Amino acid sequence: MQGKHKVVSSLLVVVFSLVAGLAVAAGEQKVALKADKAGKGASGTAVIADKGGDRKEVAITAKGLKPNSVYTVWLVNMKPKVDMAGLGEGDYSLKSDDKGNATFSATIGSADLSKWQLIELAYHPSGDAKNMKELMNTALIGKLKK
Repeated sequence: MQGKHKVVSSLLVVVFSLVAGLAVAAGEQKVALKADKAGKGASGTAVIADKGGDRKEVAITAKGLKPNSVYTVWLVNMKPKVDMAGLGEGDYSLKSDDKGNATFSATIGSADLSKWQLIELAYHPSGDAKNMKELMNTALIGKLKK
């Protein structure tokens, strides 16, 4: 009887390892988003997953943001020179709910995503996502893995 338990336990370990390996092989990456100067008390996660072909989906969940506020999502490089591009289409914006929670999702080419070092959420106190003067109000920031 004890031999059967060892076999079942071993099989469960193998199955669990395979499932965990498949999740990694599927290309899912989690990026912790940490509070910056305009996001005290906020946190979030960006999950980057294979979308098929040469596409990646970036799904962001955030909490602790300023309630009912406008944010934009950016891909940023600091070296060799500072450069940034909006993530997604349109004005790259999201709005937090009355509790300070927000979600955002966009699709990007794998090669395009691999060019960037950071992902940032910028806070727009004016409520205008097109106000580029407010891009320095970084609320959340996370380091993309190469």
